[in-house]
Amino acid sequence: MAKINMLISVPIGATVLMTLGARQLARRMVAPSSYDPRTMTPWELGIPFEDVVIQSSDGIRLKGWWITHPEAKRTVITLAGHRRPKSDCLGIAGALWRHKMNILMFDYRGRGDSDPYINTLGYYETQDTLAAINLASKRAHQLPVALIGYSMGASIAIMAAARDQRVSAVIADSPFASQKKVIRRYFRSKTGLPAFPIVNLAEKFLPYDIDEVEPIREVRKISPRAIMLIHGECDDLCSLEDSIALYEAAGDPKELWVLPNVGHCGAYFQDREAYVNRVVDFLETHAS
Repeated sequence: MAKINMLISVPIGATVLMTLGARQLARRMVAPSSYDPRTMTPWELGIPFEDVVIQSSDGIRLKGWWITHPEAKRTVITLAGHRRPKSDCLGIAGALWRHKMNILMFDYRGRGDSDPYINTLGYYETQDTLAAINLASKRAHQLPVALIGYSMGASIAIMAAARDQRVSAVIADSPFASQKKVIRRYFRSKTGLPAFPIVNLAEKFLPYDIDEVEPIREVRKISPRAIMLIHGECDDLCSLEDSIALYEAAGDPKELWVLPNVGHCGAYFQDREAYVNRVVDFLETHAS
C-alpha cells in the first residue's frame, strides 16, 4: 500500500509544481510596468506640445502628448512596444512633425503616466488605441489618421486599423502575427524548454482571452486601406516569418520592407534618414 501511495503522490506532486509554475509565469506576463519619470519629452526637441488625457472605453485614463503642425495634412498616432513608454517614439514622431504632420503619442494603460493596470500584450492596449483614434479624429476631424507602431505596438496598429475604418494607413515595424505563438517562441528561446505544458497551462490563468490577440486573423480587414510592414532579418523576438505571413494575408495596397543584418525594431536606427523618407513617402501616398 505504501508503494502504491508513493506512486500516486509523485504525479500529483509534479502536477502541483507545474500548476504553481504556470500561475507564476502568468503573473509575470501581466505584471505592471515600472516607470521612470526621468524621460524625454517633445520639449527637448524644441517641439511645442499639449498634455492630453484619453479615456479608454472602460474608464481607464491614458496620458498623452498632442503635437500640432499648422500645415498638417494628416495625423499620425505612434504606438510603442511592450512595457515601453510613449517617449520611445520621439525620434520618428519629431521627424514626422517636421514633415508637417500632427502627432499623437500616448502611454497605454499600466505604462508611463497612465492609470495603473496589468499588461496584456495587445488585448486591452488595442482598446486604448481605439480611444486614441477617437481623440485624434476629434482634434483634427478633417484630416486622415494613420498609425505607426513598433513590436507589440505594430501588432496593435494592425488590429486597431482592422476594427476602425477611420484609420487610413498602417505602418507596422517588427510585429508579431499571434500573441500565443510569440509567447511560446520567447519561452523556448529563453529557457531551452518546450512550451508545452507550462506555457499552455499559464495561458489558462491569464485574465484575458489570448486567442483574441491574433493580428494574422484581422489584417485582411484593413484593405483597401494601405499597410506597410517593416522587419529585420535578424529579429530574434518577433520572427521575420510573422511579417511575411501578415503580408501574405493582407489585401492590397501593401508593402513589405525587409532589412538584412537588422534586429528587432532596428530599421530606424540603421539609417534614420532613409527610414523616415520611406515612411513619409508611404504616408503621403496613402494617408490622404
